[in-house]
Amino acid sequence: MNETILQTHDIVKQFPGQLVLKNVSLSFHKASVHALVGENGAGKSTLVNILSGALQPTSGYFEFEGEKVPATSPQETQEMGIGVIHQELNLIPELTVAENLFLGQEIKNKFGKINWKETYIKARELLSEFEVGFNEKTRINTLSVADQQMVEIIKVVSTDAKLIFMDEPTAVLTERETTQLFKLVKELRRQGRTIVYISHRLVELKEICDTISVLRDGTHVHTGPIEGLTTDQIVEMMVAHSVSEQYPYITGKGDGIAFKVENLSQGKKLKDISFDVKKGEILGVYGLVGAGRTELARAIIGADKKDAGTLWLDGEKIDIKKPADAIGKGIAYITESRREFGLMLEMDIKFNSSIASLKNYAGSLGSLNKKTELEDVNKMINDLEIKTESYKKHAGKLSGGNQQKVLLARYLLTKPEVLIFDEPTRGVDVGAKVSIYQILNQLKQEGIAIIMISSDLPEVMGVSDRIMVMHNGSITGMMKRSEVSEELIGYYAFGNKKG
Repeated sequence: MNETILQTHDIVKQFPGQLVLKNVSLSFHKASVHALVGENGAGKSTLVNILSGALQPTSGYFEFEGEKVPATSPQETQEMGIGVIHQELNLIPELTVAENLFLGQEIKNKFGKINWKETYIKARELLSEFEVGFNEKTRINTLSVADQQMVEIIKVVSTDAKLIFMDEPTAVLTERETTQLFKLVKELRRQGRTIVYISHRLVELKEICDTISVLRDGTHVHTGPIEGLTTDQIVEMMVAHSVSEQYPYITGKGDGIAFKVENLSQGKKLKDISFDVKKGEILGVYGLVGAGRTELARAIIGADKKDAGTLWLDGEKIDIKKPADAIGKGIAYITESRREFGLMLEMDIKFNSSIASLKNYAGSLGSLNKKTELEDVNKMINDLEIKTESYKKHAGKLSGGNQQKVLLARYLLTKPEVLIFDEPTRGVDVGAKVSIYQILNQLKQEGIAIIMISSDLPEVMGVSDRIMVMHNGSITGMMKRSEVSEELIGYYAFGNKKG
């Protein structure tokens, strides 16, 4: 008989004008890995914030280890044995790894001062267990996002937490790091700890989870064993309708070459890259970590200087030295790191949408035609179906899918001929993914050439007209949709070339 460690009772959370959680009752058992899934906006993060003490419920309560928990703070829940690994990192960039690991739990001597020698020894011991590629004295701001995520994970796991919430823990991890995390999760379960695992990557849930709970529009709609459930069944519970086609596809027009790259090179990162993309076509770009996909995009738009190479747009040679040149020529790039390098999270939707195209609204005297600007932004909100009460809403308050649509709106307002979209659905729930694919199909019909960079193999295979595979800075394969198979893509992704 599974013993319950945490149970919620009719939890309700009401924000002004919005009912986020509606009488949610759930049970989590000891020594289990429990998946918690739902679309963005389903209420997952709100529920976790309540159970970790960051928010108080409007009504309802929860029990931890059989005892009713009163109003709490994050510090109190941590002392009880509840840990949270947030999707958004909670580290101090200027401090070292060791300082972050023990922040708030400093190791002190008998005089009350921090024992730095012991701190670094303990940190070194922790890091050695996880086989990471950095040391205890490394500053956080010098680490990659994936390595920072590992620090966050190690920080929480190293406590005596009996129940750990993991919110999208693999979103920025490599395949090797994800495998390492799964081994850790299984070990934590063996130790008797409980993991509540939140992820949009439904395929990975079956590998490590015992039980699954589904939230939809703030309501608990299902809890049960994950074994025997198909991904489609989980998706249908999340979105309340059948998703028979997760990757909607329409045939590309292929009306002549829109954009061409010849012999592009950049140090050891890119080696003699040549390809083209047609009008009304999606060219999928796939490769394993370190293949050079994002480096290629950045070299094209002038974010990073190339050593050699020629770019052609509509048959004319073009010179791009900086991102503003690319936008001016009609080439738009949507970054994979929308929160870090794309959106200004404290600014509203209107600002984030129109910032790249303000010159289009400038009058003869330099004044801004705010009426036309607002009309265009509102049209984008409607056309892209951005879920918001108003254009005044801050970008940081939007779900991942809607943030991605705001970035897309920004560059569609520049009226691009070529759209380079890096990881278009990373961190986006399944319903929003389908919506983004449908938008890309509409752009194809309008004749826009799309270069879609993605590490999601089913996505690349599902929506692309052609697929270009990269390995170690080189193109190893180029395939038509009719030629594609997982085996062939994998063959090219590991550095093999045809013939």
